[in-house]
Amino acid sequence: MVEAARYLFIVLLGFASGFTSGAFGVGGGVITTPAIRMLLSQSSGIALGTPLPVILPSALVGGFNYWRAGKIIPRVILYCSLFGLAGTAAGSYATALIDTRYIMIATALLILYMAWRTFSTATGKDPYGHLDGKGGEQVLPVWKLALIGIAAGFFSGFLGLGGGVIMVPAFFFILHFELKECLGNSLVIIAVLAIPGSIIHAQLGHVDWPIALFMMLGVMPGAYLGSLFTLRARNRRVLMLFSFFLLAIGIIFLFKEIRGLV
Repeated sequence: MVEAARYLFIVLLGFASGFTSGAFGVGGGVITTPAIRMLLSQSSGIALGTPLPVILPSALVGGFNYWRAGKIIPRVILYCSLFGLAGTAAGSYATALIDTRYIMIATALLILYMAWRTFSTATGKDPYGHLDGKGGEQVLPVWKLALIGIAAGFFSGFLGLGGGVIMVPAFFFILHFELKECLGNSLVIIAVLAIPGSIIHAQLGHVDWPIALFMMLGVMPGAYLGSLFTLRARNRRVLMLFSFFLLAIGIIFLFKEIRGLV
């Protein structure tokens, strides 16, 4: 009975992760990694590795809804994924050379800044934010896509930080995509970036497959409903919710790292 309750909790955890992933174009590791570590009492390696294969079905289900709504841009997926994989490899190697604490503090401050920018745009106070964007028909320079892919991949590999918190604001403020294009394309790219990490962590024994499989049972309906919610919601409301999401991530990471320095 206790074991059944535990796996039911894992399914519900997957649902929450999937909903967040589908709604905001992120990997969902922000929820699953700390939950696996603290609530399921698993090692840090299992907490980092197990969410990675779970991202794939989440992105397939959520990404399908965005694709069906015409929000996926193949050229963006291609270039951001290719350069993102290179960035992920570079970030992973950099963890052995650089103290991540101060970089994480700087990243948390950047995320808080992005939270303020997205909130300001949602409330109409940011003159540089365009709520509806230009859409996917614009000319997209390869070098911009490459830089966004490398940055998202690097932070993903270096800090274990889902690339979505980098890509969504970059697509929105730099490329001026329509908001739901930002979320949909980010979601699919994150899935691609998770593939090599899933393989490596599986080989290292860092994936608890029973946890991953039960989490997938929740993550697929969660991603479907999350992406459906976003596609049907007004851009202003989605951007407001995304700004609160960024704010929560920034505060959690900043508090964690500052506490570690004391």
